[in-house]
Amino acid sequence: MKKTQIEDSIFPISLPFAETYEEVENIKHKYAQYDPYFIASRCIKERRDRFDKLWRRYKGLEDSSFLTDIQKHFHQRTWEMYLGNVLLEKGLQIQSKNEGPDFVIKDLVYIECIAPTKGNCNNSDSVPDLEYGILQDVPMDKMILRITHALNEKVNKYNRWQNKTWFNSKTPYIIAVNTADLEHPEDRMPNVLKALFGFQHLQINMETGAENFSHRKIIYKTNNESVGVNYFLNSEFDFVSGVIFSSNSVLNHPEKLGDDCIFVNNPFAKYPVDDSFIKLFKNWLAKIENNHIFLEKNY
Repeated sequence: MKKTQIEDSIFPISLPFAETYEEVENIKHKYAQYDPYFIASRCIKERRDRFDKLWRRYKGLEDSSFLTDIQKHFHQRTWEMYLGNVLLEKGLQIQSKNEGPDFVIKDLVYIECIAPTKGNCNNSDSVPDLEYGILQDVPMDKMILRITHALNEKVNKYNRWQNKTWFNSKTPYIIAVNTADLEHPEDRMPNVLKALFGFQHLQINMETGAENFSHRKIIYKTNNESVGVNYFLNSEFDFVSGVIFSSNSVLNHPEKLGDDCIFVNNPFAKYPVDDSFIKLFKNWLAKIENNHIFLEKNY
């Protein structure tokens, strides 16, 4: 295995290339201080080229810690890079600085990216690893808890911006969530909608065939602590204008960038995003009619 340094690459360190699974695992073991996903993506040429193609377009928008942090949090930072590519592909003018939101669109929209992990393996609420070839229950509630944890993290970050000189409270705020790191499959209803609107189980009317979902306002941790799953069902989170969501890994992104991303608007948003922005994405459009919230799937 020959070490090779690649110019203009998202992988700033020199590592050997690998051609077999065993070689990849050996390199991961030797360079255990790095994110295993970072190692595998750097050492497998097809993966490396796929990420570097995104990097070459994104370069110049990264913050000063990006190339260092990506070595420890590869999926999280490449999700940020991928979304930057998606926004550029859709013709949006974006800015990114060391302070503040990950992206500012024409000074009109703030976007913060986050990709929740499974959580601490010693925590009973963490998402268990997906074991291939073994029958497992889908840990739906644990995945939803990881999404709510991610949303809360970005809500808290937004609140810390309040006294910053650059901050404008009237600017729509969007949280971009990627759940690929949770691994387990989703069903027909995206998990993010279950965290935002409390959807639960699919219900089918046996006479008419009509489909609907049961609802709930809270779910419980293993210690019986309740967690709300109604972010977009009241005005408490009206400063969050919407969520961009993807459960797809960046490595397996579609040929048409952004085709895996879904936008969900907050019907109670104090400062909603423009309809033209919503239509750039596949979306679930939430509307309030006669004191009821209706969701319309547009894709």
